[in-house]
Amino acid sequence: MSAGYPTPSPYRDWTAAGWRRVLVLGLGLSGRAASRLLLTRSVEVLGADQKSSGELDLGELQGVPGFTLLAGGMPADLPAGLDGVVVSPGVPLASPLVAQARARGVPVIGEIELAFPLLQGPVVAITGSNGKSTTTALTGAMIAASGRRVEVCGNIGKPLASLVPGPPGRTFVVELSSFQLESIALFRPAAAALLNLAPDHLDRYAGLEQYGAAKRAIFANQGATDVAVLNADDAWVKQTQTRSRRRFFSRQGPVSDGCYLDGGKVVEVFPGRPPRELFTAEQVPLAGLHNLENAMASALLALSVGVAPAELARGLEGFRGLPHRLQRVGEAAGVVWFDDSKGTNPAATVKSLEGFRDHSVHLILGGRNKGADPRELAKSVAAKTVRVYYIGEAAGEFARVLGPYAPAEMSGTLPRAVDAAARYARSGEVVVLSPACASFDQFQSYVDRGEQFQRLVRERLGAIWREGRHG
Repeated sequence: MSAGYPTPSPYRDWTAAGWRRVLVLGLGLSGRAASRLLLTRSVEVLGADQKSSGELDLGELQGVPGFTLLAGGMPADLPAGLDGVVVSPGVPLASPLVAQARARGVPVIGEIELAFPLLQGPVVAITGSNGKSTTTALTGAMIAASGRRVEVCGNIGKPLASLVPGPPGRTFVVELSSFQLESIALFRPAAAALLNLAPDHLDRYAGLEQYGAAKRAIFANQGATDVAVLNADDAWVKQTQTRSRRRFFSRQGPVSDGCYLDGGKVVEVFPGRPPRELFTAEQVPLAGLHNLENAMASALLALSVGVAPAELARGLEGFRGLPHRLQRVGEAAGVVWFDDSKGTNPAATVKSLEGFRDHSVHLILGGRNKGADPRELAKSVAAKTVRVYYIGEAAGEFARVLGPYAPAEMSGTLPRAVDAAARYARSGEVVVLSPACASFDQFQSYVDRGEQFQRLVRERLGAIWREGRHG
């Protein structure tokens, strides 16, 4: 679907094509859900994974008739008699088995595409470099506030394929990564958003254009009756062309169709109608200016499926945000601590720093770099930070580039960074873990990194209180 990737083999709805034998590549959450869905449709499944059978958690797939496990590495050759291949997001489309399938004319799709023709309700889809999960969850909350049944799923947690069984009439709000969008074919959301684009996953993509093309594939099958929600403040996103109706959101100025910030109010404009207020900036219950943008995108998506403005406000009122996304952990001695472990690229860290006053932030930075340029952080580090604490594989690389912009120390590990920040931070300042890097050098995931940070902070805050330094 996207530039730099092979066009899918000639493909029509797999249910109409009568698939009977399918290879599923990768048996994580997505691959297992795809396998279960196929088995319920009486399709024989060959499930392949690099992990050994002892390392895999197959759950209810274990011993199920019609499921054959190919563990301990991907097959050298494509099995015979396949009607299709379902590829998990972590399996690159440049892999040899995918190339063999395409050469033989075997369709290659992802779990999202597999589930789509079986859904009995509208689909709202969200992608972007940053803010996807919060926007997905908040869109779901706004739609739920209108009394509709909602499934919040996709890259945020529940695979879409696992939700196919269930009552009709549900609205599916789906977070999609670029990896998932590479393997769609007919997937057509009624409303879709591209929130922003910043360099990320450049260890998988040849450059920003290829990465962006994968993101833009979210609109590829939309038509005139569908809605595309775009960020007017992002120059690359703003120029996206679609066959669907484009609606824009902006924090920086008016738009012709969509919503924008006017003073402290978010106002919707719709050609041929008078402007109307949707909500105020103060009603957004999340820290950070980027979350105001997320709320505006969520509002346009919810409006596209019939949610009323009053219901948007109710959705905001009950929303408490997601873990590890500029999450307030605690306060002691006048210092507030924030967990932004989900900030896994420089653009995400820049967005998180925007909402803090200048020279107030003690920033914990570093991890495994995904091909990003640390110079993207220079302006924000110079303007916002008091001190930077470098950790992980990328510590040296980031310190060399950003050293001239703020005092720093090479902490190396998260516990040492937390201890150092606790020593240096003063009342009125904040400590923010926003690493701008992946977590896999020292942690199992960004969730593991965030949870360890929160535990360390709470231990530290407890010590501060016991020592009587709470101010």
